[in-house]
Amino acid sequence: MSLSSATIDRSRDLAMQLLRAPLHLYKLGWGPALNWIPLLILTTRGRKSGLARHVVVEYRRHGSKYYIVSGWGADTDWCRNIQQDNRVTIQHGEQIVDARAQLVDDAAEALRALYMFSRNSWIYEMLFARMSSARAADLNTLAEVVEEFTVLRLEPTGDEPELPAIEPYSEQVRQVALFFVLAVGLRLLVAVLRSGKSKGREDGA
Repeated sequence: MSLSSATIDRSRDLAMQLLRAPLHLYKLGWGPALNWIPLLILTTRGRKSGLARHVVVEYRRHGSKYYIVSGWGADTDWCRNIQQDNRVTIQHGEQIVDARAQLVDDAAEALRALYMFSRNSWIYEMLFARMSSARAADLNTLAEVVEEFTVLRLEPTGDEPELPAIEPYSEQVRQVALFFVLAVGLRLLVAVLRSGKSKGREDGA
């Protein structure tokens, strides 16, 4: 394996770990605190195991529809699960809904979804440029390479979710996590207060 390949693999592993962080927050019961972030927990049915599989994805909404983009194409496990069974569960904060997922094959619709992600966001302009053959990811360029992206549409059905939402950790684990967070927060507060007092003494010297 070349050095560049190893670096890419490490970067991908780190990105996957960061993307999974909200899963743990939901398991700790802190999902509602993430309501202001356009992230949802997407539950698919494992194409081999038949078990519920959870993944964190960023979304944009257009009416009642959710749009998501697979950063690693149609070969990701969750995307392949959807191609096998498109019944999914969406979890965002306290909201849990049943939905149908569908790959967007209409170029105009896919372009509109990509534009919703990239407008006013230099980060997505950079990411979309790296994910495609485009040098820049402005609206005109995206129109030329839109077929290189894997865009999915999630449409709520109004039915009861067939797949279960993510299960929380045990009460004991959640209490330990809360204690740890409070302890860290208290320590940071003490450090800030001490820093302020030290600065005050220096100013008065």
